[in-house]
Amino acid sequence: MNKKFYIFLTVAVLSASAAQAQFSVGARAGFNLSNVYGADTGDSKWKPGFQIGVVGDYALSDAFSLQPGILFSTLGWKVDHSSSETIMGETVNIAAKTTTNLNYIQIPVNAQYKLDLGSMKLLLQAGPYFGFGLGGKLKGETIFDGKKENIDEKIKMGNDEVFKVFDIGLGAGAGLQFGSVQIGLAYQLGFVNLNNMSDIVDTKMYNHGLSLSVTYLFGK
Repeated sequence: MNKKFYIFLTVAVLSASAAQAQFSVGARAGFNLSNVYGADTGDSKWKPGFQIGVVGDYALSDAFSLQPGILFSTLGWKVDHSSSETIMGETVNIAAKTTTNLNYIQIPVNAQYKLDLGSMKLLLQAGPYFGFGLGGKLKGETIFDGKKENIDEKIKMGNDEVFKVFDIGLGAGAGLQFGSVQIGLAYQLGFVNLNNMSDIVDTKMYNHGLSLSVTYLFGK
């Protein structure tokens, strides 16, 4: 009985070591450049932000791996708009300069191909992402007929709010790996209309953006 137990224990330890060798955890930080696309979003402009979190890297082979992650990511867009409107026969100047900041927990799940170039590896990746909105802030100013009004409001996300909580999309990117460090450039395209009040304002807006990130994989 003891001999069988030791054999089982040895196999279990070796299996755990092999699994550990295939899987590694990494820390990621990066720069976001986000915007929205869709109907009536022509005045939107790109907004800088950031991302930070952890990723896992599960090697299926020397060339292929799966890389899921959990990231805190700041998205949104800017608006810089001015126009003249005729109201009751009088021309009124209207202007708005605002920044919409939306905070998300994002879960990307990427398939990654690694091409060995000798001292480094070329990385190609693609996969879906899932986003959970945490809220945000709207800041800026509006000018109506010469009267300026500052805006500084919290944004809530949910069923009874302006913006939806959940976001789903696809991402794709490329990068380089030097030892334990990966540097990547990626693009994300959202498929969920963020506008939760389409019965009142028929505007469709979807997240999209670029990110430049650095990932350090522990144990690589």
